[in-house]
Amino acid sequence: MLHKLGVAVVALGIAQPALAQSQRVSAPISDISYEITADSSAVGRRQLEVTMSFTVAGTAPVILALPAWSPGHYVLLWFARRVSQFSAQSNGVALDWRKLDFQTWEIKPRSAGTVRVSFNYLADAVDRAVAWTAPNFAFFNGTNLFLYPAGRGFNWPARVSVRTEPSWRIATGMDPAPGTNSFTAWNYHDLTDMPFYVGRFAIDSTQIAGKWIRLAFYPAASLTTARRDRTFAWLQKFVPEQIAVFGEAPFRNYTIFQRSDTVVNGGGLEHHSSQVDEVTTGQLDASYLPGLYSHEFFHAWNVKRLRPADMVPYRYDGAQPTTWLWVSEGVTDYYGALALVRGGVHDSTEFFDFIADEIASVAGAPPTAVSDASLGSWINPTDGSSGLYYPKGGLTGFLLDIMIRDASDNHMSLDNVMRRLYDATYKRGKGFTGADWWSEISRAAGGKSFTEFARRHVDGREPLPVDSVLRLAGLRSESDTIREPRLGISTSTDSTGVSITQLSPIGAAAAAGARVGDRIVSIGDVTISNDDSFEPLRTRYAGTTITTLPLIVRRGSETITLQLPVRLTTRVQVRVLPIPNAPERAARTRNGILTGSISLGGVDLGHPRPTN
Repeated sequence: MLHKLGVAVVALGIAQPALAQSQRVSAPISDISYEITADSSAVGRRQLEVTMSFTVAGTAPVILALPAWSPGHYVLLWFARRVSQFSAQSNGVALDWRKLDFQTWEIKPRSAGTVRVSFNYLADAVDRAVAWTAPNFAFFNGTNLFLYPAGRGFNWPARVSVRTEPSWRIATGMDPAPGTNSFTAWNYHDLTDMPFYVGRFAIDSTQIAGKWIRLAFYPAASLTTARRDRTFAWLQKFVPEQIAVFGEAPFRNYTIFQRSDTVVNGGGLEHHSSQVDEVTTGQLDASYLPGLYSHEFFHAWNVKRLRPADMVPYRYDGAQPTTWLWVSEGVTDYYGALALVRGGVHDSTEFFDFIADEIASVAGAPPTAVSDASLGSWINPTDGSSGLYYPKGGLTGFLLDIMIRDASDNHMSLDNVMRRLYDATYKRGKGFTGADWWSEISRAAGGKSFTEFARRHVDGREPLPVDSVLRLAGLRSESDTIREPRLGISTSTDSTGVSITQLSPIGAAAAAGARVGDRIVSIGDVTISNDDSFEPLRTRYAGTTITTLPLIVRRGSETITLQLPVRLTTRVQVRVLPIPNAPERAARTRNGILTGSISLGGVDLGHPRPTN
């Protein structure tokens, strides 16, 4: 998952202890199917209608549960809170049922036969992991809607049918099944990890490395010809670079689902063979989009298949913490940027800027073990370490890549580690352990020990040895401290301008009297026309001694001038630069990272696939 900061977010859940569902075992059920109604009537009420059907052999109680979270989105959302009008029947006769807790139901069949469980699901959440509807559209994840029998494992097949308007489209990664708008999955993990778009959205596809890659965009008008061609061009460049790391594309097809609106839960969420992205309408052409797509795409291998043993298999009744989220998310962040430079979407300067931002993010956070930061994802800590496993995990991956290449004279790399772990764990039906990770790191580095590195810099809080390791790749960093104005707002951009969507009660904009809904015209002598306008504002007034600036906003039909107090915030700006005339060994390492190439005996072997 990748979350774009500065975009308005609606918080949907808080962490709570997992329930002891492992002690509850449902009667066995078979012939499981789900029918989802997402027609104009249902979505007009901001609801989805759900029916689950299954066969029972007798009168033993059936215990059904809804997941508490969606894998990849490490927040407990408790999807059962959106359920209403729950009922159960068999052969047209109502069955007795009761709730065992807030996400678990017990149904009492009267005899052997088919049982039908029905409910409505409120689909109005602004969140990539939760169902959302509009008058001509519906989006849902399987974790939102698909009940499972408690205590019966997840290796059972199921069928999904969608009832919708005849002219509406359906997009999902699930395999088609006989019948109209019917699909199938062979286990619950796949069933809940293949989201659906239903309605009037745009869809187009292209073939890359023998696989069909699709774009499904809502609203349909957001997928212009120019955006389609540009996005496909990016994918044609970076997807083969990611495939090269692992040696295969493990999906039949892959879909980028994207929804745009004035208020979104900005960022992306990875799935088995897709990603679900949300961007504001003002950022449909933003420069960060290639990085978003690349990050989420790399998750098709790293976390969707290769993942820590702590998360194999997934459980759905509560939190599933791991100290290794820095690999699952942070190293994915690194490879997302790496695929862009290797594929030619970005140049080396843009890649070094990405690394510089990672360094600055880590420097600006409190001293935190990256393994501890991984655990904190479930509670969103307020000590400044929230999400630190992204930049610190990415930076740690980069430094490990350099150290491996330096120790092996660019004969081996982190690519080899990722491929070996993928083959040795995912392909053998298990997750990787800490011992697996560090063993493969050491092996790729020719036996070099990383015990002290792990103790001090991964499980410990000592600063990463950034400068000394950068030199091994012919790089250096420079840091400047900048004091620049901050407003304490979140904004969205559309055709009418930049609107305030959130206000910090202690921020400068709130002190000036700004309100949510105000459209910003200008601040000082800087015109605010889109989200990118704030960067020249910060540059223009960095270090200023001015105490107030005129803040001009449109509020309804009025244009109002407010006095904005200038509040400067300290930020560390970092640059990563190549060292001119770096030693030959360091230059080989740097070039190897940027191109994906390795060397043997000082000879560049180009970009071969990693070997075992």
